[in-house]
Amino acid sequence: MSVITYTEAKTIVVNRLILKTDDTPFEELSMKLFGEQYGESEVRRRMWGMWRLIELIEGKDEDETTILSISDLHTPFQLDYHLLTDYKGIDILQLNGDIVDCQALSKFSKQYRVSPMDEMIQGRKYLIELIEFLKPTKVVCNYGNHDKRFASYFAKNLDTDILELMPNTSLELIFVDGFHHYNKREKTKVWYEPLCNVFDDIEIEFVDDWHSRIGKTIFAHPLAYRSGILATADKAKQYFQDTEAEPFDTICMAHTHKIGDSMSGRIRLLEQGAFADVKSMNYTDGHLTPPQKAGFALIVQDKDGNIVHEKSKVIMI
Repeated sequence: MSVITYTEAKTIVVNRLILKTDDTPFEELSMKLFGEQYGESEVRRRMWGMWRLIELIEGKDEDETTILSISDLHTPFQLDYHLLTDYKGIDILQLNGDIVDCQALSKFSKQYRVSPMDEMIQGRKYLIELIEFLKPTKVVCNYGNHDKRFASYFAKNLDTDILELMPNTSLELIFVDGFHHYNKREKTKVWYEPLCNVFDDIEIEFVDDWHSRIGKTIFAHPLAYRSGILATADKAKQYFQDTEAEPFDTICMAHTHKIGDSMSGRIRLLEQGAFADVKSMNYTDGHLTPPQKAGFALIVQDKDGNIVHEKSKVIMI
């Protein structure tokens, strides 16, 4: 097989992954690019790695901001953060909710039960390792519906006066307040420092809401869900058009565990998938629900916070 040039390889990657104008079979792409036969998921993974390398080779505009958004980790189902090796040194790490699963507080079968305390300890440890691994300049986190299960459980089981002592989400404890683990069996008490105090050189921002905003991109993790293609994101677009005073050009949607990328009028709609082992999250087996997709989003913005369309994408794992 003849060796293709850098320019030819770049053209293939851009046409297939960025412009989505190339429908060449993956088997053929695999042989052209790598000289070996790989399956679709491996070809996609390698092509995204090539695109990241192309970006590094050709350089990023100094006025641009790169935002890596991951969501729906559902600790203890979170994926290995080494999958994000190509994104070390990004400007902002955005965490778009459902950091912990809170499965023990849900209506689902308890056969997969992990205690909320174990989830919090494991989720906090994972976030520290993830942040140390990526070394972003800033971290921004908002909560998701699973994180909100804390408040729902407390409201259902505790007296109103006691509720004033309780947080709305475990993320408040992980990011802002810190927490103790009172191990009654071992008669020990362990303090876990809030993430806002852990890092001296990285800004940590917890947004106590289901959505956050960076530049003209809104990162959303609503309680509502629609089953149609990008239907939840489109519903969110309508909501934010009615409620947001400042213009926006992109909605990055968590919660759905789907992968999607489309334009709705002038608004880019992205569904970023779940950064979790979705095959193990089999709560809905037999319910005939659409399969979950693992992935994450990369948003590139110019100096005014506008999305740079050709450099922004959803990556399926």
